Amino acid sequence: MKFKFTDYHVHTAKWSADIDENGPNFEDYIKIAEINQINICFLEHYELYSIEKDKNNPFYNGNIDNYLEELDELKETYDFILCGLEVEYYKDREIELLEFMDDYEKELDFIGGTVHEWIAGYPVTTKEKLIKFLEKKKMKDIIDEYFETTKMMINSQIFRNICHIDTIFRYINENDIKPEDDCDISENRVLDLGRLCIKNKMHIEYNLSGNKFSIGRSFPSKKITSQLLKEGGKFFVGSDSHSLDYFENQIPNVKKAYIFINSI
Repeated sequence: MKFKFTDYHVHTAKWSADIDENGPNFEDYIKIAEINQINICFLEHYELYSIEKDKNNPFYNGNIDNYLEELDELKETYDFILCGLEVEYYKDREIELLEFMDDYEKELDFIGGTVHEWIAGYPVTTKEKLIKFLEKKKMKDIIDEYFETTKMMINSQIFRNICHIDTIFRYINENDIKPEDDCDISENRVLDLGRLCIKNKMHIEYNLSGNKFSIGRSFPSKKITSQLLKEGGKFFVGSDSHSLDYFENQIPNVKKAYIFINSI
């Protein structure tokens, strides 16, 4: 890549369903990235259930080929952009996910495995949906299921890169939706996931997005990241940008994150 540092987690309005249609496009990000001398990876959401059922999903009806073509054309001009996907893991869809990887892994520069939801329609990374989920399940069960599902994803070895391993705490934390007394929110649970990634030779995301939420820290935390680095963990850095202002403001922090990671 052209520049020293890379932001591996950037979303656009056209290709990620959780951004308003007036949000940023490829070229918007590219202009800012070039000025600030940083490589960027477009890591758009790829969620099997939504793609199959929602005609408004950007990847509905095989549109992934259009996505690849658009970025291939841009890559002919810009040598600091990567074509990637943030692929949702579902334990009951492992065969389809493996088939997807067989078909497209070589076509993409980067794929990150992720867990936002394990029951379609109830992502724990959307506050409104999380509150509805909490009306159906106990908080303890939701947290436990998140860690169990993430462990399954890692053990499946479908992905080489794992995104924000403790994003369950985006809203469930002492500053927002307070954990109930019977909830296990210990750092050891996150460390166990990280160690499992190390065992399976997977790269872990140092995701900066928690700083824009009430939790006010990265996923995983700097402390946990330091420990995992000492134990041989390999990390990539992502801003998890959904807007241009946020992306531009996070560029210095992305660069600092790499300096921190490389210092351990």
